[in-house]
This record gives sequence, structure tokens and C-alpha cells, in this order.
Amino acid sequence: MTYQGLSIPENATDDDLRAVCADYEAICLTVIEAIAGRYDPSYPFVNTKLDLITGENFPDDDPVRGKQAVYGWIQGRALEALAGHAAWCERTGRSELASRLDHIASEVLAQLRGMRDRNNGRLSFFMYPDGTPFQLDADGHPAPLEQTDPPYGFSDLFSSKGMFAAAHRLGDEAAEHQAREYIDDVEEAIWDTSFRTDQISLDPKNPTEPRTGYHAHGPFMIQLGSAALLTQSRHPTAIERGLAIVEHELSSYASLDGQVNGLLEGDFFEGVDAEGQPYRDENGVILSDPGHSLEFVGLAAKFLDIANTSGDADEDQRERMDEVWPQLTIVLERNFENGYLPGPGGISKAFDLVTRQHLNTDMPWWNLPETIRAAAYCLASSEDEKEKALCRRVFRDCHNAFLKFIRPDQHLMAYQPRDESGQPVSVIPATADADPGYHTGLSLIDVIEVMKKVN
Repeated sequence: MTYQGLSIPENATDDDLRAVCADYEAICLTVIEAIAGRYDPSYPFVNTKLDLITGENFPDDDPVRGKQAVYGWIQGRALEALAGHAAWCERTGRSELASRLDHIASEVLAQLRGMRDRNNGRLSFFMYPDGTPFQLDADGHPAPLEQTDPPYGFSDLFSSKGMFAAAHRLGDEAAEHQAREYIDDVEEAIWDTSFRTDQISLDPKNPTEPRTGYHAHGPFMIQLGSAALLTQSRHPTAIERGLAIVEHELSSYASLDGQVNGLLEGDFFEGVDAEGQPYRDENGVILSDPGHSLEFVGLAAKFLDIANTSGDADEDQRERMDEVWPQLTIVLERNFENGYLPGPGGISKAFDLVTRQHLNTDMPWWNLPETIRAAAYCLASSEDEKEKALCRRVFRDCHNAFLKFIRPDQHLMAYQPRDESGQPVSVIPATADADPGYHTGLSLIDVIEVMKKVN
């Protein structure tokens, strides 16, 4: 496949949207082939320790960017990406590449299982290659992280679903069973509020410190990915579990039908307080990450599509799913309007729902393919011409912005962030490692498949 960098014209048609899917196919193939090419069995991890501004590998001895810093987030995401790309390659007649990805996934899966066994069934944001967790001291140097009985965190969340995806793809029944139990344990922690973020902030503009009485929507959102995987595997409780998460997100974190005074219809906030109201910080800010809100729409829509086409939903579940779809389109429209910066082209990292001002105008790459996926699913599900026009506009603007992130000279990978002036910046949005085919590849593969259904 040859990448052409096609843009979408102003008055976009469905054919225009389908036309750029050839570029998406080229991106997915080129990136995953590069990831496979970087794999070294002596270092049984997916290695995306690449500076996408300079094009150089990070130094091996860099304490945050080097090979000694294994990110639980990245390896979990990588397993899901390897499984998803292998399945897609198999469907599209690329069996040799699929086998190669399966082999890598089997070795990374074995490594993560061993690391988890050595750490009381948990994985961490920062780990040494043997699985020993660490943190950073005030000077940014690695320091021991005591974890006698730590709560589940995002590394467990990403890894549980990645391990399940890989084990299911590989037909490893023992590993699949273990990963399914891991998913169940993490989900229980999310619902009983014992789940805690394990993210170590590497960007002063993106603080992640725990706050008393703050309950974030993020764990529920990511768990929707687990629900989709379980539904695909025909797990008997998956549809009900996923639907409960979607309904909880919309009833607790979105302003719909005027349920939150002072907010606009479809506003989506990052957290709630102990009373279930939008969390306001000491300055009265109600924080929204527009990208997270849009990512939720895409993950929820993907889950609903899988649940609907599975034929496993009962009548009550089908009725509830029908009620949810229109709400997703409302959230899509409002949060795109909140976050999109038309000048440089991108979606901002943070927005205050009270003052209606951007709090962090850095624009990560990941929210664009996530939003394109959300728009594609909403387009495919809608029968309303006004809604369809909205979805095409969101798809178009995010696609054209995403072109500004893509590096044809670096395996069609994307700059991690660009700033308000449109320039790439050396900021670490969450992890120093580049995307292992998770946000970009898995989103775009879904878009390619969904656009085949759009008439």
C-alpha cells in the first residue's frame, strides 16, 4: 500500500471518507511492520522507544525513555494492538505478517505473565524488565516503589484486556482464562471505587495526582474495550456489563436533558465528586478532556455495534442500546466543538466547562483517530441526515488535522503532540514510548471496516 496523504474536501461525501481509508490501510500496515521490525527476542517487549521529532532511538540508559523503563500501559496496549492487527491481516490475506505478529505477541504475553506473577498479580506504570516497579524521585531519577498490596490501576486495566486479546487470538486457553479473571478483578475495583490511577505525570501541564473525593470516568471508559473483547468472544455476561458501563458514563459524566445547571447539552466532564456532581477544583474549574470524551463515544459505539451484531442481546438490552445511540451523537458534537482548534488543526488536551476556555492547548495525536472512529460509527448508525452531515464534518476535520501529525519519513507514525502554533513539541502526553498501534492502528482498522457498512 502507498500512502498518498489525501485530504477530505469541504463538502465531504461518504465516498470521500471511504477514499481516505486506503491511506489508513497504508498507515496501519507501515506502522505495524515497523514495530515488528524493531522487535528483538532478547528484549521481549514491543519497542517503540523512538523520538518522533528527531527520528532517533532514545538512549538505552535514559531513565524515562530507555529500555530499562518498561511502561505497563504500553505493553498492555501493544498486546491488544498485535492481536487486532494480526486478525485484520489474516482477514485481508496477509497471513505471513499475521503469523509474525502472533509470534511476537506470544513472547510479550509470556513476559507480562511472568512479571505479573512476580508482583502479586499487578503491573505498574514504570517497571524494570524483570517486573520490579519503580517511581521517579524529585530529581526525576528512578526510586523504589513499595507495593505491598497496591490497588488496581491503569497498567492492570490496559494489560488485562491486552493479555486477554492476545491469549484469545493465540488460542492459549490457560492464559485466556487467567486474563479473563484479571479483567473481572479490575472491573470490580472500578465499580467499588478502589481503583486508583498509577500514572506518573511526565508533563507539568497534565497533573495526575490523586484527589480526595474525585471519581474519574476514565477507568469505566477503558473498560469498555474489555467489554467489547469479551462480547466478541461470546462471554455470557459481557453485553450486560458493557451496557451498564455505557449507561453509567452517560448518566454520571454527561450533561444530557439539562441535568447539570450551567453546562451545555452534551458537555462531558472528567470526574465527579462524592455527591456525584461535576468535580470542581479549588478554582471552580470543571475539567473536560475533549479527547477522552470523544474516545468514550468511539469505544461505546464499537461495543454497541459488536453487541448488536452478535445476536446475543436480549430484547431489553436491544431497547436500551437503541436509547443510547442518539446520546452518543450529542456527546460527539458538543465535545468536538469544545475541543477542536481549527487554526492549527487538532483537539486540545483540557477545557474548562465553566469559563468555556481551553486550559491546555497542546494537541495530542491520539484523540484524532479516536474521534474519526467515533464519527464513523455514529455515521453508520444514524438515519438522520443532519446527524450524518455532522459526522462527516467531524470525520473530515479530524482527518485533515491528522495529516499534519503523520511522518511519512518515520514509518507513518505521528508526532505525539503539537502546540497551538501547530509545531511539534517535545512533551510527553502520558508515556515517552510512541503508540504501539493502539490509538492509531486499532482506531483506523475499525474505521476501515465501518465505512464498508455506510451506504
